[in-house]
Parts: sequence; structure tokens; C-alpha cells
Amino acid sequence: MSFDDLINRIPANIHARTKSFISGDIAVFKPEKYVIESKIRMNDYHFIIFHSTPPIARVGGRELQFKKGSLVSLEPGTEITVYPHEKNQLCQYISISVKKNFAERIALEAFGRDKIKFDKLENAYSRQLIESINNFEFELTNFGNKYPIMLQSIATQIAFLLLRDTFAGSQGYSEMSITNDDDYVAKAIDYMKKYYSCSITIDGICRAIYLSPSYFSRMFKNKTGMTPYKFLLELRLAKAKELLSESGFSIEEASRLCGFANSAHLSTAFKGNEGLSPSEYRKQFQNIHTHDMKNQHR
Repeated sequence: MSFDDLINRIPANIHARTKSFISGDIAVFKPEKYVIESKIRMNDYHFIIFHSTPPIARVGGRELQFKKGSLVSLEPGTEITVYPHEKNQLCQYISISVKKNFAERIALEAFGRDKIKFDKLENAYSRQLIESINNFEFELTNFGNKYPIMLQSIATQIAFLLLRDTFAGSQGYSEMSITNDDDYVAKAIDYMKKYYSCSITIDGICRAIYLSPSYFSRMFKNKTGMTPYKFLLELRLAKAKELLSESGFSIEEASRLCGFANSAHLSTAFKGNEGLSPSEYRKQFQNIHTHDMKNQHR
């Protein structure tokens, strides 16, 4: 593993509870705790995305308080020490290490820079970056190293976006970052539309967008007028109606394809929302469709 040196400097009890996604050129870590009062020196380019306000840290001799919703970009050789924080302080962040040679090759090919110099430590990050990190996690979780060309492609995209977001920050420009409620709601809805057929939960959505379930539920209802659960249920039912309108799908197949555990689960949700069972809805739709066809041929 090419990031052993960095991993060995993380206390074993913290690393054991850290989600790690590692390829040859990039390592993505999702810890549950900060490494406190331990000076860590970065040998590669290192980036941190904060989804909650972090403790004060000493970086390169300066004490800094980074903000929630920021991207912190560190050059090789940078030393960072995180100070103690309140016991119940949220710890939601992503730590990304990019191999020095890999980052510098991307910088040269994409930006024409033979040397990488970060003018700002703290920048904004783009939605595309978060999506690429999620894709990297999905690929490794589901396929491991089976498709190296796919991993290399996603790793290249992540490195490019990390550099572009950082360079954009130094120029006083940044792409839309996920820093307000509307962005979080849009991201959650995109996630539901993409994964509604899977066994996703509200807790799972919150983990994907880095918000607490209680805050997310209040915010989502305030913005959309319905709870996240209700929104996801109606999305699944709408998709189920589409499939039930087509004779090629059985009710059991429609249930699985729309994220319901089984046909009984779909039937309960359908009756509660529509007042009809799935089979009754299908029959009603077919009768209406047959009637319309007859009228067209008169």
C-alpha cells in the first residue's frame, strides 16, 4: 500500500474506526475522530474537506480556525497539529492524500504549471469534487481493484478537481460549493433520484451529504414542505406507477426495482397513499387505456 507512511502515523484506535479508500495515487479517509496534539508532517499533497467546524489547528507555525464547508489545501512538508476540542464537538470531515508526482503531473498537463504553489490554505470546494469522491468510494467498495482503468480515471478527476478548486480560490473565484441549505436539499434530492431503487435510508442520505439526521429532516421539510421520508416514498411510488402501467413487469419486480423490500411493502405503501392496491391500480390503468384506444378508433 503506497500510503503506509501516513497510515502508520495515525493512532491505531482512530484508524480502526476510519473508512479508508485507497488506490495507487490517492487515499481518501473518513475518520470519526481527530488526531489530537500529534504533529503530522505531510509528505504528499493533502486536502481536508470540513463538513463541521473543526478544532483550532496549528499549521506551519500559525494557529488557525478553519470553517465548516471549506477545503483546506496543504503542500508537501506542511506540519499540522490539531488542538484539543470539546468532548461532544462534531467530527465530520474527509481527508485526501494525493501522491506528489501524480498531483504535479496533473498540474502540468491540465494547468501548465510545472510547480504547485497554493496561495491560500482555505478554499471553497465544488459539487463535482464531492460527487467524484463518492464515485471513488463506490468503485472501491463494489469492485475493489478489478477495473484499474476506472479507478485511475476517477483518481485523475479527483486530483484535477482538488487542484482546480484550490487554484480558483487563489484567483478570487470558486464554483458553487455546498454551503447553504438549498445546496444540501438539492444534493439530497439528486441522491434519492439516483439511488431510489436501492435500500437507502434517511441516515444513509445524511451520511452522503454530511448532515445530522435531525437537522437535515427539519431543513428538508422547511424547504420542500414534506419530510425526507415522505419525499423518498412518493418518488418510489411514482416510479412504481410507471412500471405498473407497463404489462412487462410483475408487481414483485416493480417492488424490487423501486426500492421496496417486497410486494407486501409496496402494497401497504400504495394503499396508504393511493387508496388502491398495486393490482387494482394496474387494472384501473388498463381499463382507462383500453377505453381511450376504443375512442380513438371510433
